[in-house]
Amino acid sequence: MEQFIVSARKYRPQVFADVVGQQAITNTLENAIKNNHLAQALLFTGPRGVGKTSCARILAKQINQDGTEVSEDEDFAFNIFELDAASNNSVDDIRSLTDQVRIPPQTGKFKIYIIDEVHMLSQAAFNAFLKTLEEPPAHAIFILATTEKHKIIPTILSRCQIFD
Repeated sequence: MEQFIVSARKYRPQVFADVVGQQAITNTLENAIKNNHLAQALLFTGPRGVGKTSCARILAKQINQDGTEVSEDEDFAFNIFELDAASNNSVDDIRSLTDQVRIPPQTGKFKIYIIDEVHMLSQAAFNAFLKTLEEPPAHAIFILATTEKHKIIPTILSRCQIFD
């Protein structure tokens, strides 16, 4: 019997060329990687289903690639950390993330932290995260994704490059 895969995972884009309807954003991100002008914190925002998390995952994979040909099953997952803020929204979850951020990557130049549904963080968690976002280590890149940008505190928003 063939393995069943949920259609959202089966048809999720794996490269920027496969992302539909976000040409301006994918071009901007590809150029930022190519020119080594990537922000320390990026925020993807928009309604459900437009590709925020997909773009975050593709970007995270491409950041540490050194231009060599990569096989399809190689995904640099050892430098990518994903946190679902809807279920991990406490201050303790963010503190453990900040402890983890201090450690530099073993391979590659960057550690990438994807925080999905970031608007679900508690006020105390936002404040704990703010210190790390204000003075991030040179090896850390934060990619935040949300459907409700207005729920994120302005001090966090001011430190992110925002992609609508």
